[in-house]
Amino acid sequence: MVAKVAQGNTATGAETVGDLLTQWLEHCENLGRSPTTLNKYRWIADTVVRPALGKIKLSKLAARDLDKLYAKLTEKGNKPPTVRRVHALIGAALHQAERWGYVDRNVARQASPPPVRAARVEAPTPEEVQAILVAAEAVEPALAVLLLLAALTGARRGELCALRWPDIDFDSDTLTISRSVYEVAGGGWAEKGTKTHQARTIGLDDLGLEVLRRHRSAVDALAASLGLEVLPDGFVFSRSPTGTEPIRPDVVTKFTTRIAETAGVNTHLHALRHFSATQGIAAGYDPVTVSSRLGHADPSITLRVYSHVLKQRDKELAAAVGRTLALPSGNKIRTV
Repeated sequence: MVAKVAQGNTATGAETVGDLLTQWLEHCENLGRSPTTLNKYRWIADTVVRPALGKIKLSKLAARDLDKLYAKLTEKGNKPPTVRRVHALIGAALHQAERWGYVDRNVARQASPPPVRAARVEAPTPEEVQAILVAAEAVEPALAVLLLLAALTGARRGELCALRWPDIDFDSDTLTISRSVYEVAGGGWAEKGTKTHQARTIGLDDLGLEVLRRHRSAVDALAASLGLEVLPDGFVFSRSPTGTEPIRPDVVTKFTTRIAETAGVNTHLHALRHFSATQGIAAGYDPVTVSSRLGHADPSITLRVYSHVLKQRDKELAAAVGRTLALPSGNKIRTV
């Protein structure tokens, strides 16, 4: 015990869960966590964890306390993924408390949050995407271009909203994604890095390039009619004729939902990202290539999310190999 105190690895016994949350959130901010991520952390901490556990001393916190919280959340109708997010936040904070020497062990490891069964990703068909694009074109052509890019590239909504004209290279047929737009309290907006904090350059096909050229011509024509010029680094998708500010992500989400209903398609904006991924895998492209295009941190994420598509590819592979072979006897395989 004396040696442990000398190393500074023992808690004072006075720190509460609420104290830890405050310090951990400050630590996350110092580490440069995304503003949107921090807002989610704070919301969970302030509305769920603090009211239930905030006054409990860390030295007294037990796995049973966490399990009681998870049970209450479940009784209130929260689904397992929501409860697991609460558990993840508590676990991360206690992990840091362990490193800081506030606790000897992370009791979240002994807790039992509800299991989550991965839901199968549902992507719209090419015909459904086409119907959405036609309906969007009739209402707002600029957003129809954005939705087409979402389907072609698999980019996230914030990344699409953050696109600026220099990000499009018409000579090399590429698109560079290096930023993301997010909304801040009070109706404002700001920019941040991508989810993986890395830029990526992806190829554009003839359709994407042609639609973007037409969109640029329409943007230039509108600005010229008002006696203005589009900013060299203006946003590709903007309510401003000069491109001074982006269209907000929530606006795109709501527009897509409304247009999908008009087209008679039961889908949402993020499903266009799934469409791009599933079409790429179905066309025979390897998960590493698809992962790089989507901006996943690791190809294993692509493998996990789109495992059902890969299983179908496996069956097609088996059939393709089988067609190259025959029975040793030369007889045909009997079919039932």
